[in-house]
Amino acid sequence: MKIIATDFDGTLSYNGKVSEEDKLAIHRFRTAGNKFGIVTGRDVDAAQWIKPEGGLAFDYLICCTGGVIRDEEGALIYQKKGEVGPFFYDIIEKAMELKAYCFSVGDVLLKASIDVKGKIPMQLHALKEFTHANTGFETEENAEAYVRYVNENYGDRISAHRNGRAVDMPPAHTSKVTGIYEYAKRFDHPEIYTVGDNMNDIAMIREFCGFAVSNAKDEVKEAAKYQCNRIADMIDFIMKEK
Repeated sequence: MKIIATDFDGTLSYNGKVSEEDKLAIHRFRTAGNKFGIVTGRDVDAAQWIKPEGGLAFDYLICCTGGVIRDEEGALIYQKKGEVGPFFYDIIEKAMELKAYCFSVGDVLLKASIDVKGKIPMQLHALKEFTHANTGFETEENAEAYVRYVNENYGDRISAHRNGRAVDMPPAHTSKVTGIYEYAKRFDHPEIYTVGDNMNDIAMIREFCGFAVSNAKDEVKEAAKYQCNRIADMIDFIMKEK
């Protein structure tokens, strides 16, 4: 059996839309007994819109950069939680120092948003555990500096992954790679294929049989074994392989 794990924004979807050609190819892939899923840095709230936005069927959804997995019906089948500790105040302050324009942290049920002035709402004090945190910057350089700071100082508590100017942060030692492995362990020696376009896709592209879409960043293309114009092309290639 084959498993495809695709990034959503900028890879499978453009402005929330999935092409009809890709939808037909996905249907053909799944009908042949394979599994097709999406792995994204979106948090739980944002990920719930993937199906209505894309208008497609899939077998699984990995969101929060590997921290949460849901099945095709939206039922929760896995989640990784970390403890919300005093270090969050430091990483929020660092984000504001680097001129972040947003910051949020939450679990599956509760989410707190911190305004750009750094005011911490009561919801954060109510959070004991988190599945994700997200922030964003005006420049990729500031985002990269923030990722280095968080991982160097708090890598044992939280993992920072850059996606362009955005930074997605699941609990420590969590990534798109770990999420894919967590899902794939339900099957007997599946062949795993991944595809993406941005920096937070590089690890999964290197770990598995990786593709980069044609609009991907150069670093992603360099990491990939193959390139494709769209998901349908990737599926055609995979299904021809013996």
